Amino acid sequence: MNAVVKVIDRELALQRAGGNAQLAAELFSMLLQELPQQRSAIQAALRAEDYPSLQHLVHKLNGSATYCGVPALKAAADVLESSLKRGETSHAARGVATILEEIERVLGQAA
Repeated sequence: MNAVVKVIDRELALQRAGGNAQLAAELFSMLLQELPQQRSAIQAALRAEDYPSLQHLVHKLNGSATYCGVPALKAAADVLESSLKRGETSHAARGVATILEEIERVLGQAA
């Protein structure tokens, strides 16, 4: 999946921001500022096996990723959110690991 899905897609971000480059840049900057805290909160929810909180956190991340042009992160969040909605918690650790990997890739490419 990661080989074909971009980590950062600036054209998609611009499209999601209605063609407003300043808005796209602001949304992406906000995402970058929030990712470290979101990463920590997601890890804590998984450690505590608090799946309702994990689902909420991943849902929020999924929404942010939708508008910020980070399709690989969005795809990872989407997969985990969907499985948590179905009550499938046995693969939560693997889903979180994928999300954490994508967060690192976004932060690394944005640097």
